[in-house]
Amino acid sequence: MNALATLLGTLLIIFALYSPSSNAFQEQTTDNKPAVPDWPIDVPAIPQKWDWILLKKGELLGGELISMYQDTVEFDSDEVGLVNIKMKDIAQIRTNSVMSIRMDDGLIAHGQLLITEDKIKFINQPDVSFPRIMLLSIAPSEKSGDSLWDGDISIGMNFKSGNSERFDYTAQASATRLTSITRTLLAYTGIFSEVEDPDTGSNVKTEENHRFNASFDWFYSRRFFFRLPSFEYYTDEFKNIEYQVTTGVAAGYILYDEADFKWDIYAGPSIQYTRFNKVDEGEKDDDTSPVILLGTMYERDLTDDIEYVFIYSAKFVSEESGKVIHHLETGIEIEVLSDFDIDLKAIVDHVDQPIPDEDGNIPEQTDILFIVGLSYDF
Repeated sequence: MNALATLLGTLLIIFALYSPSSNAFQEQTTDNKPAVPDWPIDVPAIPQKWDWILLKKGELLGGELISMYQDTVEFDSDEVGLVNIKMKDIAQIRTNSVMSIRMDDGLIAHGQLLITEDKIKFINQPDVSFPRIMLLSIAPSEKSGDSLWDGDISIGMNFKSGNSERFDYTAQASATRLTSITRTLLAYTGIFSEVEDPDTGSNVKTEENHRFNASFDWFYSRRFFFRLPSFEYYTDEFKNIEYQVTTGVAAGYILYDEADFKWDIYAGPSIQYTRFNKVDEGEKDDDTSPVILLGTMYERDLTDDIEYVFIYSAKFVSEESGKVIHHLETGIEIEVLSDFDIDLKAIVDHVDQPIPDEDGNIPEQTDILFIVGLSYDF
């Protein structure tokens, strides 16, 4: 009898513990749903180490806010890499860095940003606010003390040995400096090639040229910009050009600036000075020519890791300087690591009327170079 009473008592205790009205059951379920702990995320209300972006769907990113142009934010996270996000998809931005913003009316302000869905505020200036709809651009502020530059370096090499030897290399570098209203662009390309002479065994240079470009853009509005000025230095002894300097101004228009698709065009007047290596006796060894410059830059993401690039410019000059000078760079960049890309690129240079040297030899109109290189983004 005592055993039966003990068994009944045990059953009553178990029933009480796991009955729907008991606290023990309520700890495991609420409205028939399993209890789930809160997310283990500790994000300070005021950023202390990183910048933060909260998307409207709830995703939270921590890292570095690079810039915002044409309603697209560029954001760098150690975990997910460099991403582009549409402003319309962002619920909040909070920055640890001091940033510079430009409004539609031309006003420029600096501070730690707190952007909500309808307002722009500053964490370190709580009394200052603007309507978010007026925001034109965001860039690092000179007051932050951080570098405003970023860029990349690319190197390609080809070496052959055996019955004959050949060595080629290409080096490219570019850098960009962004503020809320300006953009500075620097670019360099160097090409060198030499082969072994089978008769003498010595190396003979077959190609060497260098091109340096610099430009300063001022954004008048969301779409229009003025290039004040542009500058190019070019040298190529195999085209009979000791050096060539072109400088001028241009007006540009941004056709597209999406997260995965950028395309702008520009045109303007310039002046070009060319110094020739060798000319016929009695001929001028230099030429100064007015220039009409046309150009475009097109970038599009084919996949998350592959980007297609197309850069083209045409300079309409005097017949003594070549009549029309074309320069084209096109190819793809494949991301292999967060900061490293493989470049597969073609560079095409074409001169309608190449300048003869002192022996009357006319250089080829077109040079085509294919490059396989490794680039590092910084």
